[in-house]
Amino acid sequence: MIRVLLVDDDAEVRTSLRLVLDADPEIVVVAECADGERAVAVARRVRADVAVVDLRMPGGPDGVATTERLRLLDEPPRVLVLTAFEHDDAVLRALSAGANGFLLKGGRPHELPTAVRDVAADRCVLAPAVASAVVARAVSAEVATAVVPEPEDDLADLTPRERELAIAVGGGLTNAQIAARLGVTPTSAKTYVSRLLDKLGLQNRTQLAIAAHRAGLV
Repeated sequence: MIRVLLVDDDAEVRTSLRLVLDADPEIVVVAECADGERAVAVARRVRADVAVVDLRMPGGPDGVATTERLRLLDEPPRVLVLTAFEHDDAVLRALSAGANGFLLKGGRPHELPTAVRDVAADRCVLAPAVASAVVARAVSAEVATAVVPEPEDDLADLTPRERELAIAVGGGLTNAQIAARLGVTPTSAKTYVSRLLDKLGLQNRTQLAIAAHRAGLV
């Protein structure tokens, strides 16, 4: 069962999100909060696998600050950020803060539980409407280092297997697809990706995907 924490300042939106997620037998909403301050406090007490966080929350920590604080907890939830605008600059800052995925508000009902399952499984999620904008802006010289830290190891120095992994993640492949390409199990593929993230000093697969694009591997 995937345990979800909802964070949105609009009570009606939280109710709508809960109704969609509660309809999925693999997902349970364990708490909901109207602001980032409360969300961090609740996350310390209630274990959540995924926090669904609104990007724009006035009157307190916004989605970026909330994401950063959640990811710094001893047992951090993965974070799926909801945004109303595909070209929102705050999406890039949320990525830098450690967000694991981005989804547009007002999408099709099935997209939210699917995204929650993907993020819980450590797959990066970029809504199609925001993916091209995020990658294009993140690989530009002005924002690249602000969004994705320079890898601790140069991507040019990767082993052939690591290079293949970076290309696969940059191409949006899932662990199962990477496993099929490399001839290993999905569990092994996930382990290899995690080791590569650790080696490069990156926080998540989305940052690795952008680093691969920026390095010209994809």
